[in-house]
Amino acid sequence: MTLAFVVLLLSQFVVRVLLKLNSFTIVSLFFWFLLEAVFVASVWFVFEVLDQDFTGNLITVWFDNLLAYVLIMLPPYFLYVSFIHIKDVIKNLENENSTHKSVEKNLPDITLKDENEIIKLVLKTENLLFIQSADNYVEINFLENGVLSKSLLRNSIKKLEPTFINTPIIRCHRSFIVNTNNIELAKKTASGFNLKLNQVSELIIPVSKSYISEFNKCSTKP
Repeated sequence: MTLAFVVLLLSQFVVRVLLKLNSFTIVSLFFWFLLEAVFVASVWFVFEVLDQDFTGNLITVWFDNLLAYVLIMLPPYFLYVSFIHIKDVIKNLENENSTHKSVEKNLPDITLKDENEIIKLVLKTENLLFIQSADNYVEINFLENGVLSKSLLRNSIKKLEPTFINTPIIRCHRSFIVNTNNIELAKKTASGFNLKLNQVSELIIPVSKSYISEFNKCSTKP
């Protein structure tokens, strides 16, 4: 038992450092475990052979030592692999969250103007949810202090489109512009997609066929 744990400590905290093996896949960790098992079994085998009372079959003794190590060390290895996997999942989630937050911080403010080029509304990009055409006006739907708010702007969706270049906000329909960062669900339909947003899940926003390509580009960005 002592030898098994000494080999485990040396292989994981000395040999790995010397060989600069910073990470393992499940497959590579399995082979590493087998190498440890072979090494320990061989050392145990040598000790037993040197014992004056040794009377067993050489192959059987070595195989028994190998099996003994596997049975002893498999539970700790299983716990180790589980721990590493959970740790990596948590780390990846934290990295995704930090990346998303840093991207949000770097997004520019959105400046919305009326048909006379007069600034009427300035929003942070993440606060703009969607824009809907309403006759000679557009209805701006956005978050204000976490609460859904609306504002009418005398302008057209077509004229507003250039405002959102290089942002996650795209035109998805002749009557809608949507912030793709706030999409909760995108359901495929015969004519395109139906979208639901996090803050207004009761509303269905369509993505028409002519805008599917742009929608796919934006929705597949990391």
